[in-house]
Amino acid sequence: MFKNKHFLTIINIFLTIMDNLSENIWKKHISVLLNELVDSIEIFEDRQNIIVDCTLWMAGHFIEIAKKTNPWDIMIWFDADIKNLELAKQRISNSLENINFIENKTEEKKDKLNILLINDNFWNLKEQLENRQIEKISWIYYDLWLSSLHLDEADRWFSFMKEGPLDMRLNKTKWQTARDIVNSYTAKDLREIFLKYWESAQANKIAHRIVDLRKQKKFETTSDLAEIIPGPPKEKAKIFQALRIEVNKELEMLENSLEDAIKLLDKGWKIFVISFHSLEDRTTKQIFKRETRDCICTDLICSCHHKKSLKLLNKKPILPTEDEIKNNARSRSAKARIAQKL
Repeated sequence: MFKNKHFLTIINIFLTIMDNLSENIWKKHISVLLNELVDSIEIFEDRQNIIVDCTLWMAGHFIEIAKKTNPWDIMIWFDADIKNLELAKQRISNSLENINFIENKTEEKKDKLNILLINDNFWNLKEQLENRQIEKISWIYYDLWLSSLHLDEADRWFSFMKEGPLDMRLNKTKWQTARDIVNSYTAKDLREIFLKYWESAQANKIAHRIVDLRKQKKFETTSDLAEIIPGPPKEKAKIFQALRIEVNKELEMLENSLEDAIKLLDKGWKIFVISFHSLEDRTTKQIFKRETRDCICTDLICSCHHKKSLKLLNKKPILPTEDEIKNNARSRSAKARIAQKL
């Protein structure tokens, strides 16, 4: 009897500790431009709203948006990182009532907010939604940055500030890691990555240094790479960011996903994109601008037959307020763009 009670006490203590750890983990992540995003969403009560979160992270944006929805609406979450997805699901279950987790649209209930979790990158947006019998969506948004979990935890493979495997994959089922790249790419290929993705002034020097040093010993950890990059932490960050973008093909995925998202949007509905560096913002800006034109070719007589599909709702990007930057320094580089489907 004593042993059983003792065992149950230990189990309860363990569960309490795990709950507290989980709560502390998600509290470390602060959603950027939260008010701006939530305020921009208009929920209609006379129809079903289908809202897509392409980068769930820790569900900060999602939970606040869910509070505005009708019981019969559908909210869809994408996250390539299964650990984020699991933690976010727990947080959502603790924060929201009257919800129904579904696998596809056929399982929806009319008296509950239907939630669909998709463990995949937003690159596969169109395919994943079509597989679940969803052809049109009402609202879609992107938060194009790593969560605080990725930056703060060494075992999430991204930060050079802590020791960890040289991985950088958002989706661990992908075969190519940062380790593969630095140990196999030519100096020319590495240089092009560093120049293209972060315009590093030392791109050529660092690329050749990596190739020379790996002949003696393969790069295995974040520290192995960080210690051979000269200069201040900012320079190391540029190289790590460039490798992360290459590993996850982030700009190619963003471009493809935005194009699919615009096609999936119903007339009159909106797309909202939060980016954190110039390459992401430039990609978003160019696609939005292209979709506001009836012709995108350079011929004297149009031969592209392209028809505009978007209306820009902000000519200049939405920026965080001074108060938000003060409370969350990581928000300082954030920019948001919003457009409406014609």
